[in-house]
Amino acid sequence: MWKFLFGILFVLGLFCLAGAYKIFYAPNINAERRIAIKIPTGSTYQEVMNILHKHSVLKNEWTFEIVSRWKYLDQNIKPGYYVLTRGMDNRLIVNTLRMGWQTPVTLVIYNVRTKEEFSGLVGHTLEIDSNKLLAKLNDETFCKTYERDTNNILSRFILDNYEFYWNTSLEKFMQKTETAYHRFWDEERMSQANALHLSPTQIVILASIVEKEVIFDKELSIVAGVYLNRLRIGMPLQADPTLVFARRDFKAQRVNATHRAVDSPYNTYKNRGLPPGPICLPRKKSIDAVLNAEKHPYLYFCANPDMSGNSIFSKTLTEQNKIARQYRKTLDKMNIH
Repeated sequence: MWKFLFGILFVLGLFCLAGAYKIFYAPNINAERRIAIKIPTGSTYQEVMNILHKHSVLKNEWTFEIVSRWKYLDQNIKPGYYVLTRGMDNRLIVNTLRMGWQTPVTLVIYNVRTKEEFSGLVGHTLEIDSNKLLAKLNDETFCKTYERDTNNILSRFILDNYEFYWNTSLEKFMQKTETAYHRFWDEERMSQANALHLSPTQIVILASIVEKEVIFDKELSIVAGVYLNRLRIGMPLQADPTLVFARRDFKAQRVNATHRAVDSPYNTYKNRGLPPGPICLPRKKSIDAVLNAEKHPYLYFCANPDMSGNSIFSKTLTEQNKIARQYRKTLDKMNIH
């Protein structure tokens, strides 16, 4: 009898161990490699369960719910971006979510021309609402906090790859980008800007024009030198990319009289000096190209008529006009209007 009872207890014990293993230790991620989820700020326990269900994260939801209740996940919801990998058991999944063990995301700031594009890029990568960020960038009081106005606030951001937690607040986002800004504008760069009698904002504005003027980086410092020469003598910059920006005609293949007639402070044919803000977020190398602009006598440059992407630099308007006529003829032959 005792042997029989012992046998029953032994079998029951094995069942209990098997059940405990299934609940606590068995892999419960329904993915070959990994699966990522986002838990928005303010989510409830049921909303978290709905997210897990929607993305088919779990092989067995009821065992997960047993462990999650036992470990009080319902009282410790942490918003964020979580990457769950194959082989994770319920204990590790719950601990990851309740402890807020997020996987950082990378915000890659690139090819940004407007505040709308910048806000959209941030909102696409982080939980920050793009409309709220845009409203801040259009708020004079907010911009003054960063010694900028609504026209040039983008000059406060350095083009780079930034690592954030997905649910980073707008305040912490600004803190991190401000740290990057001050790290970039170190003593050496500030000294170079002062030597040119330009502020960091003005350097970025000019760098944004240079960025859009060249195809090959080898010409960055030469083109920067042309524009600095024009600024020194009070000559209008006459930069075609500023006209494209003024009209928001970013698909334009050729600048024409309609572009040059636009009534805008960004029309550098009509207005002397720098426009009120950058026409894009320039790369660091474009900013450094302005700070280290090549000193030369050129006042003009034009795309090479051979369509190689290179530029031809000139000292006189007569030389410039000759090359420009050849270039326009090439565009006409290519039916580019």
